[in-house]
Amino acid sequence: MKDRIAHIMRAKNLKASDFATLLGIQPSGISHILSGRNQPSLDFVKKIKETFPEYNLEWIIFGTGPITTSEPFQLKINENTPEPQLELTPTEDAQLEMPDLNPVTSPIPTPIAVSNNPSGIKSMMILYEDGTFETYSPR
Repeated sequence: MKDRIAHIMRAKNLKASDFATLLGIQPSGISHILSGRNQPSLDFVKKIKETFPEYNLEWIIFGTGPITTSEPFQLKINENTPEPQLELTPTEDAQLEMPDLNPVTSPIPTPIAVSNNPSGIKSMMILYEDGTFETYSPR
């Protein structure tokens, strides 16, 4: 849950002290939760939901479902469009190449990751239209 709390803080561009002020709690409480020393209480989670009602309570608590209440949970893919493919090709320098994003020629962009060592990937980031993002680490 601490990662999801940190996600909200990054998405809202808030420092821990500002986040604490908005929730009406001590900054040390945020620090203890983010460090893993303490688990968030039910009261703390309620304050997050009251302060940021756009976030899905199920996502805040369990990390499941859509992040926000307005975000759809499943990706809808046009039946005529092939599934996105992830292609790893060895090169000297790891890089990420994105295909043409013109909606007329490619309705769903197909990301192509290029790396000389797939196990060397540190993290992947998903960017949402509302300016929020999620970071995933393979380990």
